[in-house]
Amino acid sequence: MVKSPLDPRIRTVLPLVQGLAEMFGPECEVVLHDINALPRSIVAIENGHVTGRTVGDVPTDLMLRTLRNVDEAQDVRVYVSSSDGKILKSLAITLRDAQGKAFAILGVNLDVSQVVQAQRVLANLTAVGRLGAEAVPEAEEIFSGDIRDVVAGMITKILAEMDKTPAAMSREEKMEVVKRLEARGAFLVKRSAEQVAEALDLSRYTIFSYLKEIRHHNGRAAAAGDALEPRAGRVKA
Repeated sequence: MVKSPLDPRIRTVLPLVQGLAEMFGPECEVVLHDINALPRSIVAIENGHVTGRTVGDVPTDLMLRTLRNVDEAQDVRVYVSSSDGKILKSLAITLRDAQGKAFAILGVNLDVSQVVQAQRVLANLTAVGRLGAEAVPEAEEIFSGDIRDVVAGMITKILAEMDKTPAAMSREEKMEVVKRLEARGAFLVKRSAEQVAEALDLSRYTIFSYLKEIRHHNGRAAAAGDALEPRAGRVKA
């Protein structure tokens, strides 16, 4: 499935989407995200039944985290994730133009659940001990057709990490939730501030105030780090 019209740069990648899907078969989802089309970033997808997504759907939480620092992130990343009980071997490739600016992300999600299960059965039958290369997901990745579900999942994860409900949180703890969401790219999504405010029982203006304080602090920290870097011509023998 393909969304049209498309950026000419995106069009050049479409044969790769179809080719990879045909090469690896129906258990391999291949998806192309247009970074400039957020949040409805999926512009082409093959075998979308693997994660239940289609053209016009949204990025996962891990992709948002990558986009938060896309100029510093690895352009090629292979990892293990999970979705609805499936174990997925995933590949994410950042596509850049001639100037090095990221314009798309190509994703491959291969359902290896049956392979992993077969490996476990064979390991038990042959009594060779635990499976050395057992695929353990890095995290439960949030695949959804609705960006609000992705942001909600990010909020739920952070609340679980902090082991507190919003009602029991202090101002500093709620700011920490916002800080973690900012680091994971949640606020790249339009109107996510309103969703976070509702979840934390705060006003939208309070969320904006927290973000301003967090970004100001991050800017000062970055400036301080630059100041500590050695400068050419300043070192004396």
